[in-house]
Amino acid sequence: MSGLVTLLGAGPGDAELLTLKGKRRLQEADVLVFDRLINQELFQHIKADCEKIDVGKKPGQPCIRQEAIEEILIEKARQGKRVVRLKSGDPYIFGRGGEEGVRLAEAGVDFEVVPGITSAVAGLTYAGIPMTYRDVATSFHVFTAHLKDETERLNWEAIAQLKGTLVFLMGMKNLRSIVQELTARGYDESKPAAVIEWGTHPQQRSVDGTLASIADLAEAAAFQAPSVIVVGEVVAFRQQLNFHEQRPLFGRNILIQQSDTGKLPRLLKDAGAALTTFPARTRVEELVLPLPDLERADGLVFADMQSWPLFLKALRSQGRDLRSLSHIRFAAIGRHTAKSIEASGVLLDRMTAQQSDAAFAAALEKEGGSWYILTAEHKQASLEELYSLPVIASHRLAFDSPIERDKWPEIEAVCLPNSAAAMNFVAASQAAGYDWKEQPLVVMGASTRAVLDAAGFDRIVETDEATIASIIDKCREIL
Repeated sequence: MSGLVTLLGAGPGDAELLTLKGKRRLQEADVLVFDRLINQELFQHIKADCEKIDVGKKPGQPCIRQEAIEEILIEKARQGKRVVRLKSGDPYIFGRGGEEGVRLAEAGVDFEVVPGITSAVAGLTYAGIPMTYRDVATSFHVFTAHLKDETERLNWEAIAQLKGTLVFLMGMKNLRSIVQELTARGYDESKPAAVIEWGTHPQQRSVDGTLASIADLAEAAAFQAPSVIVVGEVVAFRQQLNFHEQRPLFGRNILIQQSDTGKLPRLLKDAGAALTTFPARTRVEELVLPLPDLERADGLVFADMQSWPLFLKALRSQGRDLRSLSHIRFAAIGRHTAKSIEASGVLLDRMTAQQSDAAFAAALEKEGGSWYILTAEHKQASLEELYSLPVIASHRLAFDSPIERDKWPEIEAVCLPNSAAAMNFVAASQAAGYDWKEQPLVVMGASTRAVLDAAGFDRIVETDEATIASIIDKCREIL
């Protein structure tokens, strides 16, 4: 049975510019064959067991031949797999997607094409340059400036006569040649021109001048590939319409905990920040849970959401369930923990949102009786300092992905919205052996601050309000 090959356009770089159909195809993929400039944020959409094959062509280095890439697509599809060929921009715009489609058709392999947004459009848009503008530019023309040999030489005589916007992709090495070819054929050297590097990315840069000056300006700023070159009157709008580079946190490097659904990364991206993530500890490793003598216990306090189902599991292993514990009172520390217990049909006698709630600890002390606290291993020591009750560790948490610290020296601020993120940050920093000395740590709430205080961090900046939006405000203030 033959599978399906999807030639999928990843767009120009901003991961959120992927189409909805493109996202669905990534989620369904058994094999992912991807290019060098792909934003690896897109990998969050693929299955854990999806096979990833890097076929990126690196300048100046040996690379996989195009024919070999096509053979990979055919071979994997003939194994009945759903294959996604993930290509920068749009597959059919200077991406050799047409060649791959022809080869698949000749091999009798089912395929489809999911278009992507090309950098020829999005790169200009994110730099404040409209492709067309009424009475200014009524057409646009896109060229590749990366040609194999002189036999593919562009028709500069015809290009120089065009009146609309001229866009050159893959042309940074040939920028001076482009300028010379146009001006030698009478193209007005005072015509506005611009270069956009890493268009739509957080590290985007752009510069504008005239056709006569643009090469010097680009060289002075050390612009490199991937860059888009644009010539035309529409470049004059760059300063006025350049929304992307004017965002309040544009280009600022901020570290946060990895999250696919959190509000914080969305707001930081909307403010223009460049995000680096550290993994959460989501892999639960069960410990042997030594249950106390429940016949003599008066109450159980659950200080971690995972401790509740593990307690029920241990109870079942003894051939018992909650009906045998009618004499025991239940309490919870943390809103999520409380919700998980109440979802089981158990009414809590007490609960607190914060582990450091002194009034909660005092109330348990005053109540007396035989109480036990069940929690995660990494919370055990701090709970033993706060409560004079026996603390039992039900599990430990482990990082479910590697800790990558390569970009940490570039970080300008760390944002930690809750104590769980703070604990994971401390654990990740210790595991990586990284000492955060200069960067401010922006936190929300006293309990989050307490985690960092206990770990010996001193550059802690607390938000003015307990809201995610206040974290963004504080970043804007200090950066």
